[in-house]
Amino acid sequence: MLQDEAQDWVAKLGLDRLPKHTVDQRVTEVMDLTGRKALVTGAGGEGLGHAIANRLAGLGADIALVGRTPETLERRAKEIAERWGVKTVPVRADVSDWDQVHRAVQESRDALDGFDIMINNPVNVVAGPFENHTKDDIDTTVHGSLTMMMYGAHAALEVMLPQGAGKIINIGAVGGRIQQRGLVVYNSCKSGVVGFTRNLAHEMAPRGVNVLACAPGIMIKPSMMEYLQRPTNEREHAARDSIVESIENYVQLGRAALPEEVANMVAFLAGDAADYMCGQTIDVAGGQWMN
Repeated sequence: MLQDEAQDWVAKLGLDRLPKHTVDQRVTEVMDLTGRKALVTGAGGEGLGHAIANRLAGLGADIALVGRTPETLERRAKEIAERWGVKTVPVRADVSDWDQVHRAVQESRDALDGFDIMINNPVNVVAGPFENHTKDDIDTTVHGSLTMMMYGAHAALEVMLPQGAGKIINIGAVGGRIQQRGLVVYNSCKSGVVGFTRNLAHEMAPRGVNVLACAPGIMIKPSMMEYLQRPTNEREHAARDSIVESIENYVQLGRAALPEEVANMVAFLAGDAADYMCGQTIDVAGGQWMN
């Protein structure tokens, strides 16, 4: 009887599921992704998606790069495969389309012979004063910043739930926690990403799928370097002024980030080192805040 009672408490406390094998490992070992299969949306460009694909591949994961431009995807996939010695697969899909993103997940799973990690990285934003937005501006931003996130997670769950395992990492923005002029719709959607992540994690954790999010602040892509130093039109001047104002007044570290710095956190969340985190959104924004 006492033995049975002890076993009951072991199960209730989850003591039989503690990752004791990690106790004597280095942190680098519990961050190793060798053999894992990851899908990264928005991975064909030069920004965060590409940086994340590189970071995950550098830790040993095989990568499906999902985007809309075949030539760019193929080039990025080849570069990553040659650099890190992992398997890469370019998958053309418009993740704003329900059917295409579901197909992309299935195609990626089949091509990589597995599916462990979904990096949910859609973005499509129209900035500017709210009163100047058209219906299309609002619809585009809501769809691109929140609805597409839900499409991607739904597609991932079609594979992860039957296998009883997987990790979804949503890419939000620190704007979801603060207020900014000119980004009313976008920041509201990114607040939605925080709530979506928390609620989806609550629903899926008992079924073996963990959901987390990363919230970047101001990131500088290579293509931005030129116009930030030498803006050539009113839009570029306005963008630079807005970034400078934010950095000077609200970013405690006093600088912007490289996409790779945000990708570092995503890579950490993807591995076993973050397995006791659930439903959280982690800011990587230099301490950005608003009054």
